[in-house]
Amino acid sequence: MISGAEVLHAGVLQKLVSSFLVPLRIEAAAGAPFRAHVKHADVGPMVVARVRSTPHAVVRRPGAITSTDRDLFKLVLHRRGGLDVAQADHRARMRPGDIVIFDAARPYDVTAPDSCDVVVVGVPRAAFGSRADAVARHGARVLPADRGTRSVIASVLTGLADHLDELPGPGGARIADAMTSLIVAAFTDSTPERVDTGTEFADRILAYTLANLDDPTLSAESVAARHGISVRHLHTLLRHRDVTFAAWVRSERLRRIRSDLLDPTLAGRTTASIAARWGLRDSAHLSRALKREYGQTAADLRRGALTDRP
Repeated sequence: MISGAEVLHAGVLQKLVSSFLVPLRIEAAAGAPFRAHVKHADVGPMVVARVRSTPHAVVRRPGAITSTDRDLFKLVLHRRGGLDVAQADHRARMRPGDIVIFDAARPYDVTAPDSCDVVVVGVPRAAFGSRADAVARHGARVLPADRGTRSVIASVLTGLADHLDELPGPGGARIADAMTSLIVAAFTDSTPERVDTGTEFADRILAYTLANLDDPTLSAESVAARHGISVRHLHTLLRHRDVTFAAWVRSERLRRIRSDLLDPTLAGRTTASIAARWGLRDSAHLSRALKREYGQTAADLRRGALTDRP
């Protein structure tokens, strides 16, 4: 799905970006009119966005981090202006052409003192397998994308941003897999080949499942068959996550449906069509499921999105 919006209020940008990434606080610079343009698309299990904006600050605070947030790494390519970034004890100034990664499960800050143009990619932690911790240690460490793997990442991100209208489709999972390997190579100084430990295999299965949530026939049986294992083996691989495969899929679908319902640019789409977009053909019980999971029905979420419009 592709969405684009011209935004004239920092609160609306906050609501929009929080809906497809993780909950954030966005504050406009004082004393100047605010304007931003955002375009984003799902590419397999990733979300890719281009954001052009007047000066502002982005804050991910501890109080905003919950267990219901998407578990992502946030990769940023800076294209114009200056950016000050911070996570944990790392602080840096970005220049055009630099890349940086954030662990979205931890607090971070981004300040744009000038008008900026950035490409943002949210990649599920599960896609990195056992290398996720190594990537996380590089939070807010700025890398110049002027050589080697880093320059390849910059070229890919530029291409993704310039062709968002053409990205959604069956090739999305392959693009996401390639991007994950490039990030591993750039931020851990290691080769991106996978080692098929049980944990690695389970993470690959979860990444595949996330990339195919829009398939209404997705099930433990179909995923097990796709990976050449039995359903029993699938459940064994995932037992350390303290949730059944079906419950995890349900939770991930509800998370994305909630995000779409909160997106003001999707106000013209029906709840049923949004549910179908994430593989739920029968939306009759959706509101009750959302109420149990998040304390709000579909109608409540829709009203909240409309209320936040300027």
